[in-house]
Amino acid sequence: MDAAVLPIMWTTLVVYAVVVIGIGLVTARWIQSSTDFMVAGRGVSWPLQGVGMTSIIVAGTTAASLGALGYTAGYVAHWWITGWVLAVVLGAFSVAPFARRTGAATITEWLEVAFDGNVRVLAGVALAVGLFFSPLANILGGGVVVSGLLNVPVETMIVVVGAIALVYLVLGGLWAAVFSNLVQYVLFTFAFIIAIVYVLLTTDGLRLMSENLPASYFSPIPHGPVPGIDWTAGSAFGLFFLMFALAFGGTYWHRAASSRSAREARRSWLFGAALAAPFAVVMPLAGMYVRAQGVELADPQQAFGVLMAQLPVFLAALVLTGIIAATMSTVEAGVVAGIAILYRDVLQKQPRIARLLQEQWTVHTVRGLTFLFTLLAIIAAVVFHRAVPGVGALAGIAFLSAFSAAVLPSVLASMLNRRYCVKEAAALSIGAGGIYTIYSLVTGLFQEVHPLLPSAMIAAITYVVVAGVVAVTGPWWGRGVAPAPVPVDQATGAGARAVIEEEQR
Repeated sequence: MDAAVLPIMWTTLVVYAVVVIGIGLVTARWIQSSTDFMVAGRGVSWPLQGVGMTSIIVAGTTAASLGALGYTAGYVAHWWITGWVLAVVLGAFSVAPFARRTGAATITEWLEVAFDGNVRVLAGVALAVGLFFSPLANILGGGVVVSGLLNVPVETMIVVVGAIALVYLVLGGLWAAVFSNLVQYVLFTFAFIIAIVYVLLTTDGLRLMSENLPASYFSPIPHGPVPGIDWTAGSAFGLFFLMFALAFGGTYWHRAASSRSAREARRSWLFGAALAAPFAVVMPLAGMYVRAQGVELADPQQAFGVLMAQLPVFLAALVLTGIIAATMSTVEAGVVAGIAILYRDVLQKQPRIARLLQEQWTVHTVRGLTFLFTLLAIIAAVVFHRAVPGVGALAGIAFLSAFSAAVLPSVLASMLNRRYCVKEAAALSIGAGGIYTIYSLVTGLFQEVHPLLPSAMIAAITYVVVAGVVAVTGPWWGRGVAPAPVPVDQATGAGARAVIEEEQR
């Protein structure tokens, strides 16, 4: 990037930071309780929720990862978003209305109703650890792209991006995220659609790609060996299962819980999927265009930055803020959902700690957790960048997928109301995520794009085996089958009562 352009780029970044921090300051006055902070008082309308859903799908890792996949494998990279869009559509008719009807702010609250409090705590710890890798991956992904544009070290941009998110999230929680999503959607639409179309039209880019790329680059069908860092059939379809697991496991359940009603939750998910679809159509072309130009990149994640360097100054500045905005939108989702789980499902379930968390201290406690959670994600992003340069963001998403997959069997079983789903099976299926994570660390599989499928298999097999053993042996050692789950507003368990009391407040 030309040195004369850098002041303009930095100015747009500062303006964006001032705007979102201003949103945080305004919405901070609306935070009177932990419910206001974590689920926006359950008052988010479906259009706002839909824009927020799109902002989560089009993440900070999108520019770096989808640009790299388009550069190395071609149009099949559209699965990076297509898989998620399909999962959100499916979730709109299953997860979204179900999450809102239960009244549970987190999925682990529902697991307590379906199984017991121990499962809730265990699942809460597992999900909080998994969600920690969401802001980590997105802060790192956004930092990698922006650092090349501003000619600063990656570590510096990781800290800058993370610090902006930290400030306004600590101030306004989910309310700040909801309204910043409107700004973010406009910005990354410029960044990821208008910018790419502009370059292709002004340089005859489609002809350039057709002449210089092999025919396989234009195939939208997943292909390749399974698994690996290459863009393969396994990882493409794995994205669909990852998104569906996340819908149950944290960020999307959490967003559905903040909707005004089950019907609005469904509408918002469908609206978000519709808004996200154009990004799947256009964004693979960025990496393909750079490859067609003959540009050799040691790190394919820089492909989108190469395209940006060819934009007019004003548009490039908008794209820069768009990348930051896309980063923030997904960082918000991971942080707020992770904090909700840590606070409601871990801390409040410890009697000694719960006694200290009087209502007047809840907002301070949640804000303190948000600060620490985001700060640790920033530090970990720097560590990941140094430990696995070039694939640090993908490695973070890999860990996220492993923990999400581990919780999925228990949640599916609770929704289907299967009586063989005893609490021991639920707990051990969640523990399978930890087993797979240790395995992936030892073998190096964490560097793959998505180890979701083997993780889900380990979790599901563990679940089925333990469920069968408990069902057969339960009558002899005194533990029967868990009661069928009931709607939260009719339940009598401690977790259900906590939800009802908070709603009444």
